[in-house]
Amino acid sequence: MKLSHLALRISDPARSVEFYQRLGFNQSRELALKHLKTTLIFMEGGNGLELELVHNRENSHPPEIKDGFLHLGLRVQGMEVYLEKLSGFGIKPLRPVFTTPDGMKICFLTDPDGYQLELTEPPQP
Repeated sequence: MKLSHLALRISDPARSVEFYQRLGFNQSRELALKHLKTTLIFMEGGNGLELELVHNRENSHPPEIKDGFLHLGLRVQGMEVYLEKLSGFGIKPLRPVFTTPDGMKICFLTDPDGYQLELTEPPQP
């Protein structure tokens, strides 16, 4: 078994696609389900995992994020350079980068709908 995708309900497709493209995702396809008044936008992030951004035209208010969702984890190389690039787009971390006792760098961001993203950089050997 292999994890294939993670679906997130979004309120504004253009804003979300732009945000995830700035993080490094590429839009691979878009599927309009007219009978459900829903559009599915698939964003590839590498390693075969896709984000499925789900927009319902009749329910475009920001999603209510419950206690069960903690964050989406993304591994990056060169945390400081990556954050500097995002800063140029107005994307700022929630808190400063911190380093775990084993040397992993961790930083949190929030997407346009309030989903938390955890950026991690593995310890350097």
